[in-house]
Formats: sequence, C-alpha cells, structure tokens
Amino acid sequence: MDKTVLFWILFGVLGFAFALAVQMRIVTALVLRRALGAWRARFLDRQIANQAVMFAAAADDPSETTDTDIGEAIAHLRETYAPALGHLRTARRYSIIAPVLLLALAAAGRTVLGVF
Repeated sequence: MDKTVLFWILFGVLGFAFALAVQMRIVTALVLRRALGAWRARFLDRQIANQAVMFAAAADDPSETTDTDIGEAIAHLRETYAPALGHLRTARRYSIIAPVLLLALAAAGRTVLGVF
C-alpha cells in the first residue's frame, strides 16, 4: 500500500513537471518571438523569428547562420533577454528528461507493483 501511494505521488509529480516544462517552453518561445517582431518588422514572420530564438537559446555559437539579421537578432536576444533564454534552455532540458523518467517509473511500477 505504501509503495503504491508513493508510486502515484511520484508519477503525478513527474507528469506535472513534464506538463510545466512543455508549457514553459511554448510560452517563453512565443514571448521571445513576439519581442523580436516588436524589435524589427522582418521577424514578424514566425519561421524566421523561431529560427533566431532557437539559435539564441543554443549554448554554442551559431556560426552556421549566414543571415546578418538573424545574427543581430541572436545578439539582441542574448543581450536583452538572457534570463528568458536560460528559462527556455531549462524547459528544453526538463521536457526531454521528464518523459524518460516517467517511462522508467512506469516500468518500475509494472515490474515491482504490477500497477499497469
């Protein structure tokens, strides 16, 4: 009984963490894309703004972009919105880790408790 309750608590917490990470990832990227659109009219196009946000959130230097506007946008985002980019990196990390942990917990619950 105690193991089953602990399993469902952990499962709920991991599920909530995954949902929160996905929501944070979506909302933060949306806000950064809109900030770029307000900064320059060229970035009102969603695909171009998304590419700039994606490269700005990457940890390495995006040297593969040849577009100077995107390079300026990356520098602008990294200079102005550094905390938001950090939140986006964290949300990306947790949205990848949480489903793996959920699957591992489900497998452990199946083998140990016979829950699923």
